[in-house]
Amino acid sequence: MPQIERLDEGLLEWFYDAKTQSFCGFEDDNICGFTQVNETDNFDWTRAKGNTPSADTGPEADHTCKSEEGHFMHLEASAKGRGHTAVLKSPTYKSFTAQCVQFYYHMYGRHMGTLNVYTQSASESDPQAVWRAYGNQGNVWIKARLSIPLNLAKSGYHVVFEGSTETGYQGDMAIDDITVDDGECPIDPHLRPVVVPDITTRASFNWTAVRSKKRRRKKPRAHSHRRRNESDFPPRTFIHLSIYLSI
Repeated sequence: MPQIERLDEGLLEWFYDAKTQSFCGFEDDNICGFTQVNETDNFDWTRAKGNTPSADTGPEADHTCKSEEGHFMHLEASAKGRGHTAVLKSPTYKSFTAQCVQFYYHMYGRHMGTLNVYTQSASESDPQAVWRAYGNQGNVWIKARLSIPLNLAKSGYHVVFEGSTETGYQGDMAIDDITVDDGECPIDPHLRPVVVPDITTRASFNWTAVRSKKRRRKKPRAHSHRRRNESDFPPRTFIHLSIYLSI
């Protein structure tokens, strides 16, 4: 009986530690416990505020404070080539219920690349692809949601953000205001959450292998501001993600 009590106390301690990280606006120097994944990428995400260095790309202000004093994480595209990546990994999230992960992203610029989002459970070494947006989305912050199933939430998981550049300096993407709430994602007629696969049904996914096999995409049109997300992929791009998405 004492062993069970100690186990319960351990679970509760981990649970409450995870809940202290349920909102991140990147206003603290420690960026809410997020870490740079340097083993598989080419450069790092940068904590920034105000305008990004390059003209006609990146946000003018953060999403939290909506001012030049608020912070966000951004990917600087200048002096980078096509396919250069930066990877940012969240602390461990854990809950006794299903969860809803919400975040805001900004992808403005005629040389905009791709933002990939993965989840990684405590029992997996490779992240699982769950969401993607690519190309110029316009000079706005856009909301996205991931529906985390119960078993994955109970096992503990990370959310991984991978930014990939195209050729050109006008490709500064950014993320901000990451929220992790207990329970199912709220019903929103304008926003369908992506349902993350349960850990009992997740297919194997080799992050490095998929990156090396990425097809060359046409550059986005300079004046196209239509929002493109996971449901807009051309068939040849979507095929390796179709087994993960269930909307």
